[in-house]
Amino acid sequence: MDPTLAIWATPEQAPLLKALADELGVSIVAAASPVRAHGTTLASALDTEFAGDALDLLNVDARCVLLATACEGYGAALPQAVSRAASEGRAIATLAPLPMPPSDAAGPWHAPLRGRVPTDAVRFGPLLRRGPSAEEAEETLLAFGEVRTAMFSGFRDPTMAGEGATGALLVDALDLLVGVLGEAERVEAALAGPTGSSKPPADLNLGALTGDLTAHARFENGASAVIMLSDRAGGWGRRATLLGEAGRLELGDDGHRWIDPAGKTVDFTERRAKSQTTDHDRAAIDALVAFLSPLFDGRATPPLDTQHLGPMAAAVLLSARTGQAESPSTLRAMV
Repeated sequence: MDPTLAIWATPEQAPLLKALADELGVSIVAAASPVRAHGTTLASALDTEFAGDALDLLNVDARCVLLATACEGYGAALPQAVSRAASEGRAIATLAPLPMPPSDAAGPWHAPLRGRVPTDAVRFGPLLRRGPSAEEAEETLLAFGEVRTAMFSGFRDPTMAGEGATGALLVDALDLLVGVLGEAERVEAALAGPTGSSKPPADLNLGALTGDLTAHARFENGASAVIMLSDRAGGWGRRATLLGEAGRLELGDDGHRWIDPAGKTVDFTERRAKSQTTDHDRAAIDALVAFLSPLFDGRATPPLDTQHLGPMAAAVLLSARTGQAESPSTLRAMV
């Protein structure tokens, strides 16, 4: 199949996605938007065909379907359409998080269809832990050893990840923390909404998560982690700082650096942006290209570890609503 892309996005995302397609060397063959009336505007901006709604888009003959913003309101019909599209050879990628257990909405995504679980057919990204910088730092991370404290900060604006951008950053952060520390014992979080609302809504979910999110996690072995995320801070930026007996290890889209307790640099890499764009954040384009390229090349990439990420994310969301520390394992047991 030719390198073609069908896109679900908001009109505000069009300039970034057009630059992304140019960097990937693919053609955009169809587009649709959460607000149907905006779909024609998006399609016009991308010089492509208007597909209708998300279900229509998943039927388009494209090598890859990119869900660049949250896709809600379709119930079980969406995972069914994803399963069908995957069985017909289309790769499915999303920049917005899908429902994960123990969320009730996750049920249809985790019920086997056509011999596979729909969520396993979707690749979420870009993830810092699976990006080029982390791949280059793989041996360094192993040599660094046990981590006792971690911090993850991440920033985007809605034109980069559409609605639910803070939710996408949360999954990115938790994927890294689970990878280096495992599942947290307790999580305490707070959400400062962009409109200054004092209390998050009771139906808050990952796909609708927006604003400034902070969280602190405690782990059974005494380790701790801090998260600070926002889709209202402007631009693109992701950085993880890991502390341990071996010193400090920093990892970001621009590379990594390991500094020992005496302040000496043990190892480092500096990544320069490869994107040729001059109108968009080159680090963001590079991260998206690295995420999507394997889907066009046919390279296998693993799905998310929703068994651990789901309860962690649920604990963060619940804590942001209740103002109390919450336990991921307790939430898992309640399913």
